[in-house]
Amino acid sequence: MSASIRQFVRKRWWVVLLLVLLIIISGAAIWFWGAVTPPTPTAFYTPPAAIPQSAAAPGSIIRSEAITAGLPVGAVGWRIMYTSVGVDGEPIAVTGVVAAPSAPSDAPRPIFAFAQGTIGNMPACGISHTTQPFNAIPEIDTMISAGYVVVATDYPGRGTPGVHPYLIGEVAATSVLNSVRAARQLDTNAGDRFVVWGRSQGGHSALWTAQRAADYAPELTLVAAGASAPAIDLEGILRFSMTTRTGAIVSTYALAAWGYHYDGVDVDALVRPERREQFDGIARTCATTPLAFLLLGELPTPNDYLTQDVFENEAVMALIEQNTPVDPITVPLLIAHGTADSLIPLAGSEAEFARRCELGEDVQLVRYPGIEHDAADASALLTIGWFNDRLAGRATGSNCAG
Repeated sequence: MSASIRQFVRKRWWVVLLLVLLIIISGAAIWFWGAVTPPTPTAFYTPPAAIPQSAAAPGSIIRSEAITAGLPVGAVGWRIMYTSVGVDGEPIAVTGVVAAPSAPSDAPRPIFAFAQGTIGNMPACGISHTTQPFNAIPEIDTMISAGYVVVATDYPGRGTPGVHPYLIGEVAATSVLNSVRAARQLDTNAGDRFVVWGRSQGGHSALWTAQRAADYAPELTLVAAGASAPAIDLEGILRFSMTTRTGAIVSTYALAAWGYHYDGVDVDALVRPERREQFDGIARTCATTPLAFLLLGELPTPNDYLTQDVFENEAVMALIEQNTPVDPITVPLLIAHGTADSLIPLAGSEAEFARRCELGEDVQLVRYPGIEHDAADASALLTIGWFNDRLAGRATGSNCAG
């Protein structure tokens, strides 16, 4: 082979290698962009200009569409938009998903209401508009095989336009209860008995749902409630987060949402001007795409960006007090919590367990050694079995002495 031919071949190989390298880099860039960008909600998630008269009652379905891919084993599924109540007490549209056993049933099916945890405050942070919405519900195949109709709300501002009212208990409870009402309107053979289980923020929602169910939705029968690593002690959780970078996500979500919905919480006064862009970046980022936080650089702690002690702020403290779930719960309650939780301290669940024990409530606490935040995946099968027993009328009792 002549020198000129060899030189030509070498050049061609360099071109091929360069093209391969460019393809790899482009592929990595596309993958990374997808990993940091949550999917945009479709037109389904744009509410009508006014709530239709046919859906005026809370829990009425405004629209629904069948889900045909990514379903739990032996299930049919839907995306739903239904009527609920906003921060101002006015009717709003909220979205969610429903899954039900595809096999027929002569007896009315119990409803399993699942309350999602902290995933962000923006519409894109919702779960139901993703390609695999049921993956966010631990052990949903087990729930379906046990005969449950499963419903999971997005809450307001996740999926639908606006800002999610993070950790606002009344709105969370009505979102869950109205999702149960909506699930009964589909072809699911759903009865009036239901259970509620939530993780992290959703644990807070589950407790609020248990407190409000009898008064708000008397036509429904709540049988039992469960919470994994629940956000019960809001003040304790926020205080704990003040010096941690991961805790800054929770604190930022809370302050940004409260500032959006309540005039008394002045974010401009609470956040240092030189940190405001970073604060807003955190507030807009979805925890469903955790790699997106890499684009924000090193996260500040709340103490880095706050201008004042928020626990001396009357408006903030009023919201913390109003949204801490301390009212009586008259159904059996199961709390699960990991002992190594570095986001929501176990001590908050232990203190609430002890307080409800003193009130004589039927409450159980299960600790999961070495489990970080949160214990939902570890406790899912136990929780489902515990719910099955409650629905079957089997006796339960607190472990307050344990």
